[in-house]
Amino acid sequence: MSNFSGSNGSLFVTQKAAYLLTDFRYILEARSIVPRGISVIDYGRKGFEKIWKDLLKKHRVKRIGYEADALTCRQYKKITSYQKSIFYTDLGDAVSALRMQKESVELAHITRAQNITDNIFSALKKKVRGGMSEKEIAWLIEELARAFGADDISFEPIVAFNEHSAEPHHHCTDRKLKKGNLILLDFGVRYKGYCSDMTRMLFSKKPTKKERRVYETVLHAQESARAQLRAGVHGDAIDTTARDIIDRAGFKGRFGHSLGHGVGLDVHELPNLSAYYKGIIPEKSVVTIEPGIYLDGEFGVRIEDMDVVEKNGTRVLTRSPTRIEDCTVIL
Repeated sequence: MSNFSGSNGSLFVTQKAAYLLTDFRYILEARSIVPRGISVIDYGRKGFEKIWKDLLKKHRVKRIGYEADALTCRQYKKITSYQKSIFYTDLGDAVSALRMQKESVELAHITRAQNITDNIFSALKKKVRGGMSEKEIAWLIEELARAFGADDISFEPIVAFNEHSAEPHHHCTDRKLKKGNLILLDFGVRYKGYCSDMTRMLFSKKPTKKERRVYETVLHAQESARAQLRAGVHGDAIDTTARDIIDRAGFKGRFGHSLGHGVGLDVHELPNLSAYYKGIIPEKSVVTIEPGIYLDGEFGVRIEDMDVVEKNGTRVLTRSPTRIEDCTVIL
């Protein structure tokens, strides 16, 4: 709503006015990027409490809606103590839902972020070598992100060899890559505040029959879910499409997370492709489609793309190949 991405900011919105409260460190940045109609206030000299109370008095505030996900317990207790007579209510997803449908400039930034991510994957296939650790490859991803024009990474890269790939959100270790290992790579970048998110597999030898079967099942689940996804469908229905394919292939219970999530200013935001999300997926939202199969003690496979939801289908933003033959590295 404000374009502000600093680590210290509060947005105070009434029916007639809007204010961004921040401190001296971010005041010049805030004034240069916030849209017209939002007043930027440096509360450093008077203090946050004094500024907040002045705004409550100026606008005769009696009720305040807040985003619970954006407040710590300490912050909530502090703000509600300023004026005991005000009624506070949790807005739930009302504000974050406003961000689901992306404007053209937002889609352009997300597309650029994904283009950078695709470039990183292409480079990784040439640079990954035997003896590199999971941590070293994760650091290489960060270096390549900067080299290709990203502002930052959107989350800590996940690099997982062999049985480590059966952990959906594995934390990188010092384990060294050996010939024959398969590699799960999950990473993304930020470009002008907007995120990308992609998962790919790399094989350092010809896949075994089991690895190929799992991989092709996951890919089929992704493609089938995409074929059903369009504006107006329910998120849980798309999750069911992919999950049923994996279950029928004999891997029931091995796909333990949701099918996908929204991407934008945050790498995880609304809408969701989940068994628990009954909401409608709107046009111009950006979602991931990321089915997976995880076999404890053996390996896991996840394939993740980002798609723009359109009236009659989707537009795939991810260009990195998914054919198993195109996901092989020579160590």
